[in-house]
Order: sequence, then structure tokens, then C-alpha cells
Amino acid sequence: MSEKMSEVYEAYDMEILGAVRGRGSMILKTDQGIRQISPFDGSEERLEQEREFKENLYETGFHHIDRCVPNREGELITCDRYGNPYVMREYFEGRECNPGSICDLNQAAANLAIFHIRGRELYAKEGRTYAYREPGNFRRKTQEMKKIRSFISKRPTKNDFELLYIEAYDAFYRQAIDCQAMMDACDRTNIAGHIGYCHGAYNYHSVLFCGGYLATVNFDRFHVGYQLIDLYQFIRKVMEKNNYNFDMAVKIIEEYDRILPLTGEDYRYIYILYSYPEKFWKVSNRYMNSRKCWISPANLEKLSKLITDEQEKQKFLSDFCNHYGFTS
Repeated sequence: MSEKMSEVYEAYDMEILGAVRGRGSMILKTDQGIRQISPFDGSEERLEQEREFKENLYETGFHHIDRCVPNREGELITCDRYGNPYVMREYFEGRECNPGSICDLNQAAANLAIFHIRGRELYAKEGRTYAYREPGNFRRKTQEMKKIRSFISKRPTKNDFELLYIEAYDAFYRQAIDCQAMMDACDRTNIAGHIGYCHGAYNYHSVLFCGGYLATVNFDRFHVGYQLIDLYQFIRKVMEKNNYNFDMAVKIIEEYDRILPLTGEDYRYIYILYSYPEKFWKVSNRYMNSRKCWISPANLEKLSKLITDEQEKQKFLSDFCNHYGFTS
């Protein structure tokens, strides 16, 4: 245990029995249970909102979550001797959801549905007013893609990434425009039935199997919004790991539907969300926020892979339409 971190640990009213490295954090075994401590780069206001949200969510009966742990002074942020801020959260002893196991994935889907039910209860109890926001932020993302395309086209000398981007752009841009048109044609009243607290980044890293229960962690992006985006994002990440295994996606959706029933219009929304070229936008955005004098080979690799995978994705979408009985 480093001296620097020892000072941070000592700010909490607990005995540290052991420490191991986690994903960008330290996982501590203490006399009060498992704890996670990680660097903090957000705002104090957002952290206080996270604390309040998790305490209220806990009160709904959704107990196995990584609640914030205050230090001896009652503060959520603890700084080391150099002023670097850290946050401690409750954590759990278990393993991450296996993205290749349909048994694990079904349990994670059921867990998500239960969280959404509790998230709706909490939202309703708070009596908040929700201003309509388009699911998926298609307009903003498409506009960003156009600006990036324009930026690249004006560069006198283009690297391999930029040349491949220009070549692929038109097809993905057409997809984005088509998705926007489909979204505009949908009934907004259907969205209202799915408004509540969202996890914001629900994937197999966010679900821990702890023997007799599942724990849900990594709520950094929690917000009030259209909850089916959580389900779509979960399916999308799983499909990327499993070569767009359509049968697996159907089982995940069926398990969610068993607990929180879906309608035909819900399936259409999931289809539209999945149809949007999300990964192309993400690669575009990552490029734009990086130094242009040197493009990481990883960016070129990601762009090449999503182009290669596009055929499988389109087959998946076709199967989705056929299975749920609507046309694209």
C-alpha cells in the first residue's frame, strides 16, 4: 500500500484488511465490507446528486448498488497530499457478467428491468417534470458528423484514417438521416411511458454476480430519460461481443419483457436506436477530439472493423424486423 494512498484510506472510519487493483480503482477489503476507491474528475454538485439518487434508489428496495461513502468529516471527496481527489463507494465481491453466457445475460436483463421499475417509481415520487428530449440525440450527432466530414475534406493532405472515413461517410450519413426520419414519424406518447431514471452506461461491466444476488455499479451517467436506451445499449454491446447473434438478442429482450412488458412500438424504437450508426459517430468524435498530427492506429482499426461488421449488423436489423413483424 503506497504512503500516498494510506493517507487517503486513513480519512475513512474503517480498518483496511487488504487492497487489490480494480478497473481504474482500488478494491478494498475492510472491516465494514468491500469498498472501492477511485480518482474523481467530476463536479461536487454532480457527486452530491449521485449520492442522493443512490440513497433514494436504495429506499425503493434496489439495494445492491455502489453507494457513496463519506469520510470521517462527512465529505464525499478526499484528497491526497498532492490535492488529487478520490471518492469511495460501497462495492461487492463477485465477478463481472460474462458477455458470452446467455444465462448471465438473461439475469442482467432481468436486473435492468427491475432497476427501470424502481427508477420509474422514484421519478414519480419526486414529481419532477420531464422536458421531452429526442431519444438517441440523433440530430446533434448527425450534425457533428457533417462538421467532421467537412473538416476532413478541407485538409490538403489526408492520412489513412481520413481517407477511409471519407470513403465510408456517405453510407453511414444516409443511415443517420433515415433514422432521423423514422424517429420523427414515431408517436411521442409512447416515449412518455418509459420515462424514469436510466443507468446511462448499462453493460456487462456494470453487473456483478455475487453468489446469491446481482450488484449494479458504475452509475456515473445516471439521468432521467427514456429507459429503453439502457436496454438498447446493453444489447448493442453484447452483440458486438457475439458476432450479432440474433437469437441471443431475442432471449435478452424476452427476459426484460417478462418483467417489464414491451409493446410493438417499443420494439420499433429499439430497432431505430440500433439502426443509427452510433459507432461511426463515436469513432468520428474520438478522431475530432484527438491530435491531428498523429492518428492512433487504434482509431483506424476501430473504423476498419465497424465497416467490416456492417454487413452483419444489417442482417441483424433485417432479422429484427422480420421477427417482430414490422418493416423498416
